Amino acid sequence: MKIALHSLLAMFLLGSPVDDPEEINFAELSNFDYEEGKDLPKSVTKHHEKLVTVGGFMATEDGTEGDVEYFILVNDACGCEGTPKLNEMIFCAMPEGKTVKIKPGTVSVTGTIYVEEEMEEGVVVSLYTMAVDSVK
Repeated sequence: MKIALHSLLAMFLLGSPVDDPEEINFAELSNFDYEEGKDLPKSVTKHHEKLVTVGGFMATEDGTEGDVEYFILVNDACGCEGTPKLNEMIFCAMPEGKTVKIKPGTVSVTGTIYVEEEMEEGVVVSLYTMAVDSVK
């Protein structure tokens, strides 16, 4: 613990920059026709494991409201009509032990994004997941 605190203090005193999140949007993330098993375009894979901020609507898989550990950030341009495509959703997880209240309207979510096909039982269930730092 002391080493970590000393490292943080040294970084602060030496003026090492803290990464600012890159602002990205669903227009960029959904600007391709997704085909299972095909390589994802470089325009989205370049964000893999990067700190980003993305705007959209909050939703849950089962319609739960209130405080949640997990939520889906949905493309704000889809108008909340019909089922969004896989490249129009980011599956978000709050830090362990933290929750967030589902908010109406558009929100801005900051965190580390992971860009890759995630499979469950042989079916692709997501392209984008995020370890959330904050929701505003």
